[in-house]
Amino acid sequence: MKRYLVLLLLPLFLNSIFGDVTITVPAVSTTDYGYVGTTINIDVRVSNGSGHVFIDTLPVTEMDMQSSARVAAKVAFDLCNKNQRDYDVYYIVRSKVPIIGGPSAGGALCVATVAQLNNWSINREVMMTGMIYPDGSIGPAGGILEKLKAAKMSGARYFLIPYGERYITVEDPYVEGGNITVDVVEYGRELGVEVVEVRSIYDAIYYFTNQTLVEENYTPNPVLEALYRKKMKGLADKILKLAKDNYHYVKARLERDPSAKLSYLLERNLKRRLEGAGENLDMAEELYSKGNYYSATSKAFGALIDLEFINTTLDYMESKDKRGYLKDYLVNIQEDIKNKKEIVGDKKLGKDNFEYILASKSRIYEGEYLLDRAWKEYYNDNPIAAIEYASYGKWRGKSGLWWLELSDGNGETIEECQLMPLAQKYLDNAEVVVLYSSMILPGIGPIEDAEEKLERAREYYERGEYLLSIGESIDAYVYATTSLNFNTDIDYLRERAEKRINKVMSRYGYLPISAMGYYEYANAFNNSFYRALYYKYSTAYAQMDMDILQEIGHNCTDQGSIFTSGNLSIPLGSKSGERKESHSTLHPVIFLFVGLVTGTLIGFFIRRDNS
Repeated sequence: MKRYLVLLLLPLFLNSIFGDVTITVPAVSTTDYGYVGTTINIDVRVSNGSGHVFIDTLPVTEMDMQSSARVAAKVAFDLCNKNQRDYDVYYIVRSKVPIIGGPSAGGALCVATVAQLNNWSINREVMMTGMIYPDGSIGPAGGILEKLKAAKMSGARYFLIPYGERYITVEDPYVEGGNITVDVVEYGRELGVEVVEVRSIYDAIYYFTNQTLVEENYTPNPVLEALYRKKMKGLADKILKLAKDNYHYVKARLERDPSAKLSYLLERNLKRRLEGAGENLDMAEELYSKGNYYSATSKAFGALIDLEFINTTLDYMESKDKRGYLKDYLVNIQEDIKNKKEIVGDKKLGKDNFEYILASKSRIYEGEYLLDRAWKEYYNDNPIAAIEYASYGKWRGKSGLWWLELSDGNGETIEECQLMPLAQKYLDNAEVVVLYSSMILPGIGPIEDAEEKLERAREYYERGEYLLSIGESIDAYVYATTSLNFNTDIDYLRERAEKRINKVMSRYGYLPISAMGYYEYANAFNNSFYRALYYKYSTAYAQMDMDILQEIGHNCTDQGSIFTSGNLSIPLGSKSGERKESHSTLHPVIFLFVGLVTGTLIGFFIRRDNS
């Protein structure tokens, strides 16, 4: 009888053998003598499930690795065109020493997950460091030199690093100036390791598996592109006329009114602002003539803010009760924003309008935030600063309804709670990237902006404003990653944005109006930082469209999440007993073979025992 039991359990034993992919990842550990490189082994297992991501770590790692694991899993399933909701993913992390937490294992985790989903083997002579971004790009990593040495000690022949990190600056107290620049490729050559820069997960997959995973190319959709131009042209016509009318009025007023009530510096500031508004309008006209309607609208919008500031400052200086005038001005804007919040709040969220509602809400809520800043300046007795914030806040709020008016309808209804898991993922990813960037580039302006946007994303999430939380998380993520990758290849970023836009249009038949607008706006810049910033915005918003469209139709009550503590992972809200189609095309063949062998052996023993 024991023989039969062993044979019956044989398939289960073989499942544990064939089920996992193991990858070795370089990491950094702290010692009494500073940071040193080490390696960690990560087993990846995918099973039928309900969309959970489990991580079992020993020693305990920090939360950023756990967040990276979720992003890695999502990207892997997207690349393999599989529905993540049908599977559970397990990451089992083991290290001999405590490691420094960080998101730089994300790229390797993604590679291993793709390999597991496709039953590919991993080349153990290849190692990699670099975080994974939701669009499949590879982000920066720290401790590259220490990790390279650890990779060499573990037998690596190839070491993959994020694109743009070939040359790194390290502190050296023994040289004048305290810093030296190291060519990582050259240093790897000295160690006998070939160092390769990789831009995306597609590059990394080839080195690890010798398999080529080709990103599907989607052609542009001329019908949706024409619809985009029509919508943007209508908006540009409206805003350009409004800005030009305001410009002529304010220019005449500034020239006509006596300047005796203005100080020299204030008068000079107002004239400089008028000049800037004129330049923005000239640029808007030029962009409009080239068919760049979104960019033209953006420039005209900038002119409107300057003109509002000039006109309101003149009103303030001419009023007898200056403080009373300013208070009334702020109250009027406050009431206007309140009314606009009610208007957009009454709109039902749907498949065809979620982008427009997000654009509308984010602008109106930002107007409210700017007005709060204006009130602070008012009570601190800084009237000109209060007018500055209020002018921006007023027109930011007004622009919210412009976007709402572009919407064609609701389409299939979306309950806000359906977006909660997605908002959580976006928030987790933003938190990891912002934390990492703030450690590397503390006090940098864009990083501080990213931290501020992240805080607002958390607030919106807590309030159940999941769509707004996603938008603010994108803002935080884009600002942080652009600061980390200042020298990123602009051509690559443009190509990524194009591919994502075409994918949304062709695969989903959806107009990614924000992504197309940001793409167009990026082309209007010569500055590499801003071009990179808006190409990344374009990619992120196109990805958001696809993510949200995939969430439509799921029940709000069927939302699983993961609580991870130390080396214990507990699924919340999962349904026991569910079984779905296997992820593997190889496993059924193996089990068929094992089943035949097992059946033959059992039959042999039964016949022998009965003879």
